[in-house]
Amino acid sequence: MQKIFNFFDIPFNLYYNNMINFYCKKIMPKKAKISAKKNILGKASITEDNILNFPKMKNSENFKKSSEDTIRKLKLVIEINSYITKSLEGEEVQKRILQQVKRLLQCQSSSVLLVDKETNRLRFAYLSKDEEGKQLMDLNLKLGEGIAGTVWSNGNPMIINDAKNDPRFTDKVDKKSNTQTSSLIAVPLTYKGEIIGVIEAINKSDGDFDSFDQEMLQYISTQSAIAIKNAELYDMANRDGMTKLFSNKYFRERLREEWSRSNRYKHPLSIVIFDIDNFRTFNNTYGHQAGDRVIMELSKIILLNSRSIDIPCRYGGEEFTIILPETTKKEALIVVERIRQKVEQVNIEYNNSFLNFTVSGGLAAIPDLAPKNVEEFIEMADKALYYSKKNGRNQVTCFNTDIIQ
Repeated sequence: MQKIFNFFDIPFNLYYNNMINFYCKKIMPKKAKISAKKNILGKASITEDNILNFPKMKNSENFKKSSEDTIRKLKLVIEINSYITKSLEGEEVQKRILQQVKRLLQCQSSSVLLVDKETNRLRFAYLSKDEEGKQLMDLNLKLGEGIAGTVWSNGNPMIINDAKNDPRFTDKVDKKSNTQTSSLIAVPLTYKGEIIGVIEAINKSDGDFDSFDQEMLQYISTQSAIAIKNAELYDMANRDGMTKLFSNKYFRERLREEWSRSNRYKHPLSIVIFDIDNFRTFNNTYGHQAGDRVIMELSKIILLNSRSIDIPCRYGGEEFTIILPETTKKEALIVVERIRQKVEQVNIEYNNSFLNFTVSGGLAAIPDLAPKNVEEFIEMADKALYYSKKNGRNQVTCFNTDIIQ
């Protein structure tokens, strides 16, 4: 085999401009590097007997297709590495990784399940398909349950190409998400020797998953686990300790980023500021502990009803804000009204009684508005909030020039 690999290194550098050799040496662990090379050479039927015929073989369709496919896959792995090194945003990085996993392994969907230490269950943390996120939000797997639970239990990757006839497979996810799993790869996410979750690729689009697919996913799982842990640390530094929402400092940093992106690509961008109605009176009547319960309840509602792309933050005191990237005024109003209505319906049990509260909101949206800078954009939302509170509370106002007349 060594002769074949040596043979591979020299002519391929000549004929393919160092592409394969560069990608393998730069990003692949030794085992996966060998697998990548074998994947190309094996499909081209390279043997010791036909090494001398390489000039003819390099022009064969099988050889070209195989090498091009492997180059494509290795390029995608490099892109994944790039995402991880450029961003500490956990959800953003994982979403992009899962989208690339779909392209890399040519599968229909992919997901990351993380171990919830409080419940000792696997929960769905990130999915390549947003629509499945809410369906699977409450679903979890026990240790040893299903393929993912089995991988979590024994730490070994698994390839399943006939899921419905595999006794270890559970269809509870399919029933919940109204999907049908026929094949999958599941690989443990390991960080410093501890299994923190499982990454899956579901339903190969053409043919069966193979060992090369597994090698790729194992490499990605290592990078993904590191990204998750880095994001957790970053997250802790940017979260409000009480509400678990992002801090005011983080809000301003991210809004500047989204503002720049919106201006550069001419994409819509919306922000909303919420304020708890009559909060000072509430505190004086029921006490600060009751006020804290209200703040935490509102935070929970905001988190549960924000979309995956939204950035919910604690603005300060009883004020909260959400950045809504890629979102028009009409789309933002749907999200914001949903939150307001959920708050209106809530009952908080406290000291043998039930407490109710409402919120007012102010919404500002680009391109409907043309603020000169981020500060003016925030000021527009704030003025819309003031209008809501001045004109009856428990409502959301979209900023326009009429409200400041």
